[in-house]
Amino acid sequence: MTNEIINMFETMASYGTAPEEGCSLFGVGYEETFKRLKNTYLINRFKRGASAEKFIVGPFGSGKTHFLHQFLEIARIENCATSKVTLNKDIDFTQSLTVYKEIVLQLRLPNGQGHGMKALLQGCVEGVRAKAPSPEVATILIDSWIKGLVQTDFKLPAYGRVLQHACIALLDQDLNRFDSACRWLGGEFEERKLCEMFDVQSVQKSEHNRFAKRALHSLFQFIKHAGYQGTVVGFDEAEQGFAVDKKKTARILSALMADINAIVELEKGAVLLLYAVTPDLIETMDSFAALQQRIADPGAGNGFFDGNVYAPVIDLTKRPEMVQDLTSIGQKLVELMYTYFGNEMHSSKEKNLEKVSRLAVSVTEEDLSSSNRRTMVKYVCTMLLQELDTAFQETAPGWSEDEV
Repeated sequence: MTNEIINMFETMASYGTAPEEGCSLFGVGYEETFKRLKNTYLINRFKRGASAEKFIVGPFGSGKTHFLHQFLEIARIENCATSKVTLNKDIDFTQSLTVYKEIVLQLRLPNGQGHGMKALLQGCVEGVRAKAPSPEVATILIDSWIKGLVQTDFKLPAYGRVLQHACIALLDQDLNRFDSACRWLGGEFEERKLCEMFDVQSVQKSEHNRFAKRALHSLFQFIKHAGYQGTVVGFDEAEQGFAVDKKKTARILSALMADINAIVELEKGAVLLLYAVTPDLIETMDSFAALQQRIADPGAGNGFFDGNVYAPVIDLTKRPEMVQDLTSIGQKLVELMYTYFGNEMHSSKEKNLEKVSRLAVSVTEEDLSSSNRRTMVKYVCTMLLQELDTAFQETAPGWSEDEV
């Protein structure tokens, strides 16, 4: 664990970006927010099989990625599958098959380190096995569960058939067939040899989008059917994936609107889609009337941080008092470092906590924007790493010992 902690601090000292793992260890300021989201969506709404979407809004450096990563960690604790997709110009959001493949590739189960379709199916089968009181009963339960896959009302009927083939191959240790089934389930719907192997129709290019959307909905339904609470998908840096010409932007917004409507109407899917975006992208959405009406608050004083947990937009710029917010971030990082390396630090924890308080004021005076969260994280992590015998010894950029 200590190596992971050092890696986290070094990454944050260099770039100020949130690590993929461990954000819950030093996350501050949104405890009540996460509690509301968890209770409303991951517990109550997912229990009914219902789905929803949220837009996490803030400028660069405001903590959107940290917010996303921490909530995905919470989701896995609540027995949800998760998938985090970083959008960029290589991922065309108007191509549903491309998006589907990326979601599957990044899919992760609770308590699982593996990603993708193979890890999902192995985890699902083992989950059924774990519910049985004996190996004999486990065999009966798994066999019954696999047979039931073709009787489940998936959005894409062929999905259940190939799922069944995959699970049988897994039990029979027919790894070649299992791999082939996972390839089809992972999005290779047009591969004729795979389609012939599982007696499903090959999908023509003109049908990719429609087919992939139904496959994605079927994936969510399967995860719920397998006994998990639901699925949380986080799209990070969405503004990069949407930074295209006006004509394509209109197509993206239209696709986004259609996807939102379809997800909300999905039965027994239990999925929460989170989009981390910058304010300018929200402004672009405002020019698309149908989408603007979908994401707008119901009225003044009815935003998410006003207490309306159903508001689609979570605006991270509406956070607590700035100096106190930055101080809390720094204090949490100090506490984390001293928990694992207290005996190796040159200075006392109290001295570094005092530095953090002065540094929060200094950072706020230098930068009044929401991006000062990233600045604070870089400064504090650099300062703490310098306290370690094993850490680098360069002076942190932008400040000196005398300044804090």
